[in-house]
Amino acid sequence: MQPVRIAAGDGAGELLAYLQKELINNDTAGEIFTVNQEQGDGLIAVECKKKEKQHRNPAFVEQLSSVLAEYMMTAYEGLILNRIAKKHYGYLKPGERRDIIGIAQKKLQEKDQNFFDAVIRIRRRNIVTRRLADFLNQSNHIILEGFVTFRMQEYVKELEEIVDWAVRQYLVEKEYQEFIKLLTYFVQMQKPKFHCVHVIAENDSSFSIYDENMERISEQWFSEWSGEKHNGTIKEEDMLISFLISAAPKQIVVHNTSAINNKELLETIMQVFSGRVTAFQD
Repeated sequence: MQPVRIAAGDGAGELLAYLQKELINNDTAGEIFTVNQEQGDGLIAVECKKKEKQHRNPAFVEQLSSVLAEYMMTAYEGLILNRIAKKHYGYLKPGERRDIIGIAQKKLQEKDQNFFDAVIRIRRRNIVTRRLADFLNQSNHIILEGFVTFRMQEYVKELEEIVDWAVRQYLVEKEYQEFIKLLTYFVQMQKPKFHCVHVIAENDSSFSIYDENMERISEQWFSEWSGEKHNGTIKEEDMLISFLISAAPKQIVVHNTSAINNKELLETIMQVFSGRVTAFQD
């Protein structure tokens, strides 16, 4: 069978090692591969051929396409994401685009993916594998960057959706951080009304509030603060944040954090009252 020559530019060395590992070292089908690096036509190319096979063997093309697809989804992912971010979100600052690309890459590289995300990843890999197989059935010479640019539009559309999702996540996080800054400013402007406040997360999702002497915050204080009777207990998470900001204690001790279902609540308290919070799981 005629060898397939793969031009990978500066990534030839990395691709060579990858192909040697995947096609030779991990060969369990008893097939014989040779992978060599050669210099030709001014390009660094990787030659991959399968001995004792006739021209255009379907099994070889499928196996090579599958291995190349996995490599390209990793090696060219950053390049594609950068192109997408510049094309669709060029109005953002370079630093903002970098943050968005980082969010997208983290999503793509998650190891503990849920079932839906795992299926989507398999579909993306199948798209690339199919495009590679179609091309290699017609040609024995492929330039990877050119292939990425001109023949992977369907895969690029999949990544565009990931980038759009990453932008939404970035904007939500940005708004959240601005909100945290505002709350922190309010806390800094408040005169502390308690030296220490103990917050006990109850198993029914409510919160019991005690002062530094482990006595319940008086019902009178709650009534003056909110105009409602609380009896030292707060049932809503947003009310807890409001209470802490109004009370502005010098110290906050959160007990039984394992009973807090919304972990963002604890994170918010830790950020707004940075340096003042101690948390215990029980």
